Amino acid sequence: MIADQIRSLQPALAALLGRFRSCFRKEQTFKHWERYLLGLMADLKRKSIEPIALAAGVAVRTLQEFLAFFDWDDERVNRLLQQLVMDEHACEGAIGVLDGSGHAKQGDQTPGVQRQWCGETGKVDPP
Repeated sequence: MIADQIRSLQPALAALLGRFRSCFRKEQTFKHWERYLLGLMADLKRKSIEPIALAAGVAVRTLQEFLAFFDWDDERVNRLLQQLVMDEHACEGAIGVLDGSGHAKQGDQTPGVQRQWCGETGKVDPP
């Protein structure tokens, strides 16, 4: 997609994310969530907090604190997302699979994280 096509999708994306606004007590927390999600969708080499925050023009510590300490109803976000997918994509015989383990992970620099099952390789990859 070219930049103009991506920009044309911004109103639809804002409307979609707005459906989750009730999961956040404070507007600023919701804005951090939006920035974080946009960063995950952005064309960044690394999708960790630091590059996402820098690309969004936000202090790195701010997004770190958002993920670690800010109060928002992540379980409700998951329930609303599941309901949205069911409402918009359900049909007789339909199934859905969300697999965040689809691609092999690289590196061993994240402390406290163990290797997990990788759908791409069909095994737990070594570090």
